[in-house]
Amino acid sequence: MKRLIKNCINYFKYSRYKEIKIDKNVSLKGSYLEGKNKIGDNTIFIRSHLGRGTYLGKGCTFSDTVVGRYCSIGNRLKIVSSTHPSSTFVSSHPAFFSKLKQAGFTYTNEQKFDEYKYLDKQEMKVVEIGNDVWIGDDVMILGGVKIYDGAIIGSKALVTKDVAPFSIVGGVPAKPIGKRFTDDEIKFLLDFKWWEKDENWISSNAYLFSDIEKFIKLN
Repeated sequence: MKRLIKNCINYFKYSRYKEIKIDKNVSLKGSYLEGKNKIGDNTIFIRSHLGRGTYLGKGCTFSDTVVGRYCSIGNRLKIVSSTHPSSTFVSSHPAFFSKLKQAGFTYTNEQKFDEYKYLDKQEMKVVEIGNDVWIGDDVMILGGVKIYDGAIIGSKALVTKDVAPFSIVGGVPAKPIGKRFTDDEIKFLLDFKWWEKDENWISSNAYLFSDIEKFIKLN
């Protein structure tokens, strides 16, 4: 019954407007969707922003995340906002450093370790994903990371550091594999910001998107 109610709420709140398609058992508490989005089954998208044209696969978990426009995100992406100490502290168990009682109890009445890694603490955002980003299946992104415009992240990568614009990364931890374009082409795209154009412009110029050289020449 709870799932049925959730699906009905999603339909009436989101799916009828802005060309948004939401599959079954999706949680969207406190989030904003710009439109032309699709969200796969069993995805959790909490206190987050989803840019126009971006779609999410099945079983993803997002919290306190900003996702840009025209991103392609695969299945089971996880945003990992919390961490544990790996040195100095005798134990990595939160009962010794956190007041939050993750295991139902704590031995401390003060917070001794900054367990949540915010990219923007004032805005309470954990991760930012730029525009035109492609992320494969089963990727994990740690808190405090920014993935810049145009980046590609290979399947099963663990992203622990910022990812440069239009770079390709993969592995555990994720490391640079290559670049999508030349430095001059990347600079042009970052300055041009096609994803900020209105939809009429994008639709009219979509035929140029299959050739970066032609795209630059005619713009």
